[in-house]
Amino acid sequence: MNRYPLRVEAHRDEKLSRWLWLVKWLLLVPHYLALLVLWTGVVVVTVVAYLAVLFTGRYPASIRAYNLGVLRWTWRVGYYGYQALGTDRYPPFTLADVPDYPARLHLGADAPPPRWLPLVAWLFAIPHLIILGALTAAYDGGDGRLVVPISVMGAALLVAGFALLFTGRYPGGLHDLLAGIARWNLRVAAYLMLLTPRYPPFRLDQGGADPDPGPGDPPATVAPTAARASAAGPVTALVAGVLLLAPAAGLGTGGAVLLALEAGRDSTGYVTSPAVQLTTSTAAVTAEHLAVVDADLWARNLADVGGVRIVASTRGDRAVFVGIAEQRAVDEWLAGTAHDELVGLTAGTSDYQRAAGGLRAVGDPADQPFWLASATGTSEATLQWDALDGEYAVVVANADGSPGVSATVRGAIQVPDLSALGGGLLAASIVFALVALGFILLGGVGLGRRHSGPPPGAGPTGSAPTPLPPVAVGS
Repeated sequence: MNRYPLRVEAHRDEKLSRWLWLVKWLLLVPHYLALLVLWTGVVVVTVVAYLAVLFTGRYPASIRAYNLGVLRWTWRVGYYGYQALGTDRYPPFTLADVPDYPARLHLGADAPPPRWLPLVAWLFAIPHLIILGALTAAYDGGDGRLVVPISVMGAALLVAGFALLFTGRYPGGLHDLLAGIARWNLRVAAYLMLLTPRYPPFRLDQGGADPDPGPGDPPATVAPTAARASAAGPVTALVAGVLLLAPAAGLGTGGAVLLALEAGRDSTGYVTSPAVQLTTSTAAVTAEHLAVVDADLWARNLADVGGVRIVASTRGDRAVFVGIAEQRAVDEWLAGTAHDELVGLTAGTSDYQRAAGGLRAVGDPADQPFWLASATGTSEATLQWDALDGEYAVVVANADGSPGVSATVRGAIQVPDLSALGGGLLAASIVFALVALGFILLGGVGLGRRHSGPPPGAGPTGSAPTPLPPVAVGS
C-alpha cells in the first residue's frame, strides 16, 4: 500500500473523564479564537503560495511551515474536542510538533507541486469534498426542516460521548472511525494547500496510525532551530491584519450599496423599490413606525432632496388612496377597526400582522385632516412628500374606505449624487484590505520561518587558496 506523505497519528488516552467532554466547548474557546485568526492567515498565504507555484514552480518554505503548523494545531484541537474526544490533555498553543502529544501530524518529503496544479486542485478535490460533506455535515432542505438532522461523524461522537458518560469506556471502533474521517479531512486540506501534490486516496484509513508506516521509517519532519526570535511581532501582525479585515469589509459593503443606489437613481434623483403586492380583506394596509431622522442633512445645499414618492396602482377602475401621517394620528383613526400592518417580505410575499378590531369600512380617507401628504386616483395614485423628522405611518386603502384592498405599491426616495461617497468608501476599503493582507502575510511568513528548518550551510565559494612557499627564518 502506497504511503501518503501526510501522516496522522491518534493515540487515545487509556482513561478518559466521564464528564469533561460536556464542557470542552467552553475550554476550547481560546483555541477557537486563535484558529479563526490562523485560518484567515492560511487563506491569504495559500493564495500567495498558489501564485508562487504558478509563476516560479516553487512553494515558499515559510508558507509551507505555517500551513503545516496550522494543520497540526487544528488536529490537536479537534482530537481533544469534538472531532474525536480522544484525549483529555489540553492542546498546546503552538504551530510546532509536540512529540509527546497524543495527536500528531507529519509531512514527508515529496516532489514540488507542478505549476498547473494551483489552477485545478480545487476542481480535483470536489469528489472528496462531496464525500466528506456526507460524512461530516447535516442537510437542510431549505424549508426550515433538516432532512438529515445529524451527520455520520456527529452521530458517532454523540454515541461515544454518552458511552463515556454512562460506562466510562470509549468504544474503540468508534475512535478508529472518527480518526479515519479526520485523517481523510486533513489529507484533502493538505492537498488544497498544495503541501503535497499527491492526490488523496479515496480511502477511510481507520485507526490511530496510518496504514503501512514502514519499519524504522518514521515520516520526515522539519525540526525547528533551537534559537528563534520572539513570536510577538508575527503574532501582532497577523492579529492586526485579521482585525483590519472587518473595517475593510464594512467600508466595501457600504461603498457597494451606495454605488448600487446611485446606479438606480433616475433623472430626478429618486431610487425606486421593487413592486410589492398588498392584499387584505380589511379596510386598510399600513406600514407603521417609520422613523425619519435628520432629514435636513439630505437637503443641505441641494433642492428637493429627501423627497418620498409612493405609487399605488390597482387593476380595473377602482379608485385607490395612499396617505402618510404621523403615527399617533393613524392609530387614533384606525382604533377599533381591523387592518393589516405590513411587517416584512418573505420571498417576495408580503407578511402582515393584523390589528384587532371590527371588519368594517372607514370613512372617506381623503376627508381626514391629519394627512401630511395624500393622493387618490382611479387605477393609480402617486403621493409626493418632502421628508421631515418624526415617526410616521403610510396607509393604503380604497378611496371610499370599503374593506377589501388590493394594490401594487412602489416606494421611492430621493437621494443626492452618491458616486463620490460610494467611490471613496470603496477606495478606503481597498486600502484597508491591502494593508490587512500585507500584515497577514508578514505574520504568517514570520511564524512559518520560526517553525521551518535552518537553511543549509553555504559552502566556500571561489577557488581554493594557493599555498605559499615556506619562508626561511634567519641565515
